[in-house]
Amino acid sequence: MAWNSTAEYRNVHFNNETNFLTNLSGLQEVSGNWETTNKGLVAEDDKAALLMSEQQADQLYYEVDVIVDKGTGSLVFRADADAKNGYMTSLDADADQVRIEKIENGEISVISKRDFSITDGESYRVKVSAVNDQISVSINNEKLLEVEDQGFEAGHFGLQVSNGSVIFQNVYERNYINTDSREIENSDFETGDLTGWTSVRGDAFMDHHVTDATEWWGGTFNHEGTYHYWGYNGEHGGDRPTGVMHSSYFTLDGSGEINLLIGGGYNPDDLFVSLMRAPDDQELLRQPNTKFNGDETYRRYVWDASEFLGEVLYLKVVDRATGGWGHINLDDVNVYNIGDIPKEVDQVASEPEPYIHRTEGQLTDWDALSGDWVDSTYGNYGGVWECPALLELPVDGDPSQSKWVLQVSVQDGAIAGGSGMQYFIGDFDGTTFTSDHPPEEVLWSDYGSDYYAGVEWSNVEGENGERYWLAWMSNWQYANDTPTSNWRSSMSLVRKMELTNTKDGLQLRQTPVGMESLREQKQRVKLDNERISGESDLLSDFSGDAYELIAKFDVTDTTATEFGFQVRKGDSNEYALISYDVLEESLFVDRSNSGEFDFGTNVNDLQGAPMQADNGTVKIHAFVDRSSIEVFGNDGLRSITSQIFPQEGSEGLQLYSEGGEVTLKSLELYPLRSIWGKSPVKTNLSSWSTVNGTWADTINGKQGQDPEEDAFIMTDHSGANIVFEARVELPDSDKVDNPIGAGALVFHSDENAENAYVANVDVRNNAVKLLKRENGNATELVVYDDKGRLELEPNKEYRLQVVTSGERIQVKLDNEIVIDTMDDTFTKGYVGLGVSNTTAFFNHIQMRDYKVNGRVNRNKNN
Repeated sequence: MAWNSTAEYRNVHFNNETNFLTNLSGLQEVSGNWETTNKGLVAEDDKAALLMSEQQADQLYYEVDVIVDKGTGSLVFRADADAKNGYMTSLDADADQVRIEKIENGEISVISKRDFSITDGESYRVKVSAVNDQISVSINNEKLLEVEDQGFEAGHFGLQVSNGSVIFQNVYERNYINTDSREIENSDFETGDLTGWTSVRGDAFMDHHVTDATEWWGGTFNHEGTYHYWGYNGEHGGDRPTGVMHSSYFTLDGSGEINLLIGGGYNPDDLFVSLMRAPDDQELLRQPNTKFNGDETYRRYVWDASEFLGEVLYLKVVDRATGGWGHINLDDVNVYNIGDIPKEVDQVASEPEPYIHRTEGQLTDWDALSGDWVDSTYGNYGGVWECPALLELPVDGDPSQSKWVLQVSVQDGAIAGGSGMQYFIGDFDGTTFTSDHPPEEVLWSDYGSDYYAGVEWSNVEGENGERYWLAWMSNWQYANDTPTSNWRSSMSLVRKMELTNTKDGLQLRQTPVGMESLREQKQRVKLDNERISGESDLLSDFSGDAYELIAKFDVTDTTATEFGFQVRKGDSNEYALISYDVLEESLFVDRSNSGEFDFGTNVNDLQGAPMQADNGTVKIHAFVDRSSIEVFGNDGLRSITSQIFPQEGSEGLQLYSEGGEVTLKSLELYPLRSIWGKSPVKTNLSSWSTVNGTWADTINGKQGQDPEEDAFIMTDHSGANIVFEARVELPDSDKVDNPIGAGALVFHSDENAENAYVANVDVRNNAVKLLKRENGNATELVVYDDKGRLELEPNKEYRLQVVTSGERIQVKLDNEIVIDTMDDTFTKGYVGLGVSNTTAFFNHIQMRDYKVNGRVNRNKNN
């Protein structure tokens, strides 16, 4: 079932611990030992074992499959709750006899019996009919006993075993239905509605489907009489409605011929009329519209149901189709006919095939009752598919052996949790892509948490037809919450794509390109043939937050269970792992100790990719950056891309092994230069040091952020009589996630802005303020709001300037002096920037000595 959703089911298996089938309810053991098994309900007792149901009936059919190994197996009916009074039909293997017995106050008497040879281990279908005072017994559809008795008119059902071992299966109480009618009610719909018919499910069979229309858009209906049932009604959903309808009951009489008119769509699985036996609701034949395909005009169908003369039957009409021609038409149903049955008939009614008891297996045949059900899709279907990429790739460098690859991004349910990418290998004929893989097989483009929506370059190919692409390095599970500002996340490295043959078939190989030019060759670290045991100090002198490492490990003689690198290692046991699990044969990245950011419970911090050694060698090619790791295993056969957010200063790198030793065949380590080059911030200050909050150089300038408190960044530049200025912009919530607050110039400060002056542009409070911080506590010296007429705006750049001379402090806004005051608490110190409860941009940040008439204004405090 799928409810308000799309759901996918694959490889549905069942395994029955027991396989006892019955429609009796409330079965209770009265005596003996009863056990449900895959063969059925088993009882074995030297005396008597009794099982009773809460279910009761007066007029009844009762049928059971019975295997009597020894002793007697009995069907109990019209009995009281503990079978002290009632009837039994018994198969006695010891006496080779079938009996109808009467129980009165616990005493059993035989009221009818017959010799019947019972073979050990053979199953017998026993049917009991009790209607008024008539009781009859059939075995394997042959009536053997019939008797009249007025002792008990109604009561419980049950089973009993005496002095032996018996298996009961398919224990069913059937409907007793008696009717004198030889016709179904309103067989030709001439009442103008569905009188006599019952809609048992859905909305396909309603009164508004009965019509007196004589023509449809393609011709005439050729129905009988005035009215007929037309399954299509444009005002009530057209082909969309589905459902099931039953006719009234009838006793088959006459010749056994049934004929009727059917029209509408051709869909044997979903549009049909069935002949049903009333007592057990067994389908005796099924008739779809087979005489045309898509025609509203009626044709007559003739059935031979003579095998069921004298039995109570009914018709079932089914509409489970919703697409074009998804409806059925019906008219002029004749179930009582005399004379000879035509030699050529459309269907012959027959007993259904016996039920096959399967104890285990895979379910492959399904009937859709409602909704849209289609063959299972391919690959992973955890979330929305998007950003497909269809391209042709060479196999092992041979473009003549190319195959087509379809890349698809999955918004949820990927291998590491949340977003990810999968791919399919197959053929493309210009219209249709056909996968070479079974639907349940999933091939992952990347095994990390942060590789999504890959985009390839069009018409850019390698010399052998290789293609190039890159992807979004993030995950929809946390993309909006990552600890960044101004922009969020980045793109992966550019990768070359091709296919390669493996023992598991064709797979994608990806290798990074274009990074050699960023290598710091002079700072290269190279190691060869080193034995690694525990935490190695071979790389203790290395420090960096952006580097490339290329390592080969020999696992032919390793005793280690795990080995690799602790990267971005810092204080407080902070690091991320790029490692290999020898026992699991898995390359993995573990970021669980790489910072304080919470990636959430839906994404794994341990991200692994299955990878066997290549001729005894495990190759790890990794790129470590300030907030990301990209790992390529065994020449790009596996890749893992993962964001990390370590603390600033976590720049250590360590080789390690666990459980034993491993040989490092080779290691090349290259620090990488930044692609940014010179900072985009325009300033004559340097040596910036973050005190608190988040600060970064961006294209908008130096950006500071703290949504809840004050945040400062300081330089090592200081002075007494100075001119200090910057252009300040406070973006609104359309650009950032924080409320609008204030951006400030800090001056005459100590190193941590605990004691300093702060001049700010406070957009939230529409004022320019001069504050004094003493031991971290701020007080307002002067507030300027132009008597309430100042109109500060977000997303507007303001030139904020501070001029100090001795104890005099001036603050200018867009070259206009707005504050001019005296204070001698701090007469010299460092300069820096600050934000208060917001995000702010600072650019054109300048500091110079204050000059009067062309000369530096110095005083005794300088």
